[in-house]
Amino acid sequence: VVDLPFTAVTSKIFAEDPPVKEIKRRIQAVIKKEAPITEWLLIKRVINSFDIWKAGSSIKKTMEDILSSMTLTTTEEHGGRIYWKNETQASSYNEFRIFGKDDLSCRDVLQVPEAELSNGLCYVLSQQEQLSYEELTRKTALLMGYTKMGSNVKTCMENALQYSIKKK
Repeated sequence: VVDLPFTAVTSKIFAEDPPVKEIKRRIQAVIKKEAPITEWLLIKRVINSFDIWKAGSSIKKTMEDILSSMTLTTTEEHGGRIYWKNETQASSYNEFRIFGKDDLSCRDVLQVPEAELSNGLCYVLSQQEQLSYEELTRKTALLMGYTKMGSNVKTCMENALQYSIKKK
């Protein structure tokens, strides 16, 4: 997780008179360190650094306006936006991140881009070529730090498998 400076600002000031240059600097810092990253998690990281812990509609709109004013590399995924360091990373990403449940970088599975989950699936398959679907998804989830196969983990693994097939 990127270490951003902390600045206490009220939600009202943030929404009505946002420190745009500083917000943009923090957005760039998060993307540089944590990309690929979902829009929701990017917004959360930035607003938390301003001592704002809930993204109400005005905060969310402020952040969306600032993000849309920047030239950033993005892709769409199930109605959400993923931010990348650059075009090359978005087109040839072949990494995945592993973490434990107490790790500060631990992300909800819904905040892990399909490309990253897909890379985890491919890694598991490279270690054992023949696995049932259930074994593949369970081993991938465990590898990436998800010990329980709840509905979100199952859905995200299914989506990642479809993504893998589509991308060959």
